[in-house]
Amino acid sequence: MASGRVAGHGQSYCCRRRRFHSCGAPVEFPLGPDDAPHLSQGRPLETGSQTASVTATLVGAALGAPDVVKAVVKTRKPPMTRYDSLAESASARHVFAFAEAEHMVTSSYDRLISLAGRIDALLPGDDVTVVQRSSLRMEVVSIVQQFVRAVDLLLDLHGFSTFALDNPLQRFWRDLNVGARHAQLSTCITTENYGRLVTEAAGAGGLSVRRPSLAA
Repeated sequence: MASGRVAGHGQSYCCRRRRFHSCGAPVEFPLGPDDAPHLSQGRPLETGSQTASVTATLVGAALGAPDVVKAVVKTRKPPMTRYDSLAESASARHVFAFAEAEHMVTSSYDRLISLAGRIDALLPGDDVTVVQRSSLRMEVVSIVQQFVRAVDLLLDLHGFSTFALDNPLQRFWRDLNVGARHAQLSTCITTENYGRLVTEAAGAGGLSVRRPSLAA
């Protein structure tokens, strides 16, 4: 353990550090009050920033899935119907044509870009409360779940042939569902943490879950 400085976003933080090794290269983390490694690197919003970064890697799969269905929506015939294509089905159009799945993807993408901007503007986040930080993580998880739901709808529309190994929609679905279960995006733990903090704040008479202002 040694003392040192952690540089980040134009500021430095004096802190104690503990050195770890990853793939042979030393990795140093500042220490928290209980001498455990402080994985947020001493910056309160770093975990939220990392969570948003993990989500950003899933955007390609979410945006690519509608393109696969677009390519077949006017030629693929729904089974056991009189329709000559998915485009003739009112319910299929509702699911696909900007009413549900596509809107989920594009609106979630816009939410993620906005959220990333808010987090970046707030770093290091010393003035942001733990409830507000947890709320930001809840928003990231909500965005990811919206991506997953949208692609699930597209799979329902495309049918079981989606799961053919050479079907790109299957790859998008798989990659998105694997990524959505990354430790940083744990739905149950994030929800549990947020629920606990909100309940404790309400019991103490200090409930405040408003999003932090960009000017904070």
